[in-house]
Amino acid sequence: MPKLLVVALLVCAVPFGVSQESKPLSEAGIVTCEYPSGENIGKWVSSAAGFSATVELRASVTGSGDRRHCVTSWKLHVRGKDDKERILTVAEREDNVGDNEWDQENSFEINGWSKDGQLLLTSQVEAQGDWDETTPVVFDFSAGRFWRVELSPLFKRMIPSGCYVVYRAIGFTADGAVLIAPISADNDGEPGTKPCFPVRRWKLDFRKSTITRVEIKKKN
Repeated sequence: MPKLLVVALLVCAVPFGVSQESKPLSEAGIVTCEYPSGENIGKWVSSAAGFSATVELRASVTGSGDRRHCVTSWKLHVRGKDDKERILTVAEREDNVGDNEWDQENSFEINGWSKDGQLLLTSQVEAQGDWDETTPVVFDFSAGRFWRVELSPLFKRMIPSGCYVVYRAIGFTADGAVLIAPISADNDGEPGTKPCFPVRRWKLDFRKSTITRVEIKKKN
């Protein structure tokens, strides 16, 4: 069970209008198993601390006809201040032709840096039709490792039956947590009805895989 807490933050402490919410800093394009395009690499981006990164998406298909097998890999490229490059496979999935996920659109994007430039936020995205699953992946340059946190299990017990919710990783809060925006994608309600899941922001402690609801207080 995820631990749930409620915290109050001043609006100025969490930059809700950051550019990461609408446009990634870098992205590796869209890849499907039906139309694999080899290696797809985004542009390199750098932090104020002197670290650099980019994202890559690979889809490799073997076999032929109804025996085709696909391996999709999400790879993170990072460079330290010494300019040495590391390539980390942060996620991987396998599909066979005929699987429902064969035609799903896979993508990988960089959402932003922490204020001190030590943390990098990326999103692994899997989408098909009206469904998508966004999984945040955080790389800590000081620790030299990454954390990948699936969001659905953390929110599952709070979402009503029949309510469809997608997630967006917006950026980092001032204390280095990941700001998450759950969005109700239920378009079947009558005009004027409330969404099946309230519009709120949540803080994700990616190291502990816990979420905290954010209450915003305006300055007097």
